Amino acid sequence: MRKTTFVALAACFWIALACVPASAQRQQYCERTNYSAQEITNAVNSSPLRDELKATSCSLGGLGRFESGGNTGVYNGSCCTGIFQLNNANVRNYAGVDRQTFGCMSLQQQVDAWARLTNDGYNTGVVRRLTEMGTFDGQRVDASFIAACIQLGTGNCQTMVNSGRCSGFADSNGTTICDMARAAQSNADPNCQNNPNAQACDLGPGDFGGTGPVAAQPPAPAAADIRVGVGQV
Repeated sequence: MRKTTFVALAACFWIALACVPASAQRQQYCERTNYSAQEITNAVNSSPLRDELKATSCSLGGLGRFESGGNTGVYNGSCCTGIFQLNNANVRNYAGVDRQTFGCMSLQQQVDAWARLTNDGYNTGVVRRLTEMGTFDGQRVDASFIAACIQLGTGNCQTMVNSGRCSGFADSNGTTICDMARAAQSNADPNCQNNPNAQACDLGPGDFGGTGPVAAQPPAPAAADIRVGVGQV
């Protein structure tokens, strides 16, 4: 009887393993890369990203290091691929390919797709509100903060703003938008030079100023469009 039960349990175990989808596993597409924060910053400066964010592109290089470790080909096993960890829907919408193809694209191609996504998010109401606030829950609202808001999803960012606290939203790994902003700054190259042609280049790295709105007529906050498994990349 015990032997029969053991065999049955073993069979169930192996059947369960066979049914685990491949998409649930972390994967590497094409070669593994290790782009530095400065190299990511250079790609940001060459991208269609709007000048307000290019002015603090050093912190965005740090964001790329935080998200993927500089690896363009990494899929985190749950949702997201590439240097800035775009989810499957955004890879299709902003790069026009599937995630496997996206993971084999160049650094510049991936950054360009992320820039188009970020530009769209930059025009939402929640980003305008944060910029006008200047500080949130004791933390300065700078370009890194805004990029993190967009990166983790403007709908999720709106949830955080409505709560009045950084802890108002955290991803599945417990990472908040405030955490991501701080990590982006700390991962930036300390010798980095921001884009000299950007509109607000006289501001320091990560400084937005918080002096006014970033869009004259921003649309209503959009639903969250990015799910980032930070601890899995």
